[in-house]
Amino acid sequence: MNSLNQMAQTFHENAKSKGFHPEHETIREFMANQCNNICGEVAELWDAWRSGKEFEPCDKAHKMSELGLYPLNCTEEELADIIIRALDLSARLGIDIQRAVESKHAYNTSRPYKHGKLN
Repeated sequence: MNSLNQMAQTFHENAKSKGFHPEHETIREFMANQCNNICGEVAELWDAWRSGKEFEPCDKAHKMSELGLYPLNCTEEELADIIIRALDLSARLGIDIQRAVESKHAYNTSRPYKHGKLN
């Protein structure tokens, strides 16, 4: 299995080749766009659930099947988009995302139930 850093680099190279990292764009502009795009993917995930279409084939499922790929449902597609965008961002920023995720998970295991909140 590839590490998160390897996946991040693969996603980043693909995003660059598809024009999602224009040379004229500053890192601040990229960050703003990427954060907005991640929020957009989260909103699409919520919209699928709100409309009861969470497990229906996504709008790209037919094309995925034609390409010999596993056709995704709406939930799978949006979660994948969120992860891909986050990993692309980490690669662009030069973050060791594998280390960051492992460290954050280890920290989370030390926290109390519901982080000490009663509700």
